[in-house]
Amino acid sequence: MGRAGDTAIAEAVQHRRRVVVDVILLLMRSGRILLRERANTGYGDGAYEPPTGQLADRETIVETAVRIASAEAGIAIRAENVSLAHVMHDVSGSGRIAFFLTVTGWRGEFTSPDARWFPVGNLPTNMLDRSRVALRNYAEGMRFSTYPAFGPAGTGGSAADGAPALFGTLHEAAPWQDAYSA
Repeated sequence: MGRAGDTAIAEAVQHRRRVVVDVILLLMRSGRILLRERANTGYGDGAYEPPTGQLADRETIVETAVRIASAEAGIAIRAENVSLAHVMHDVSGSGRIAFFLTVTGWRGEFTSPDARWFPVGNLPTNMLDRSRVALRNYAEGMRFSTYPAFGPAGTGGSAADGAPALFGTLHEAAPWQDAYSA
């Protein structure tokens, strides 16, 4: 390959898409989920979402979860207590991938004044929409979704609009499903 090919490859590398990776903790106990009220972020301030942070350079998703648990929720978690719940590709803005992780067992108590426990069947109305959608999808047994939701190619609507499900029938809905149909 000559220099012209090298230039084309270099240009292609420069134009690669960079996607923000969010790590979102689903901390649940006794039918309740911990949500934090966003403040001073410039996006969605005043809305609730689970403890959230962005993947840092050279950090694994689980390491990010441990860091977020400490910084955002004031608790200590162990890597072996972290499990994948749901992955969401958010294409509503410049592009994000969100890993929703469940956590079993932790040490400490939530000390942040902006964090509250909500019954999973009665989530706040002022919740970030993508978090609400991801929680609903997780409750329905979906492991991956796109936000905003898109239906199968060529149908002009979402799968919920009557198009056939892409992967067979959904799992039986969790008892807290109705909380997400707002």
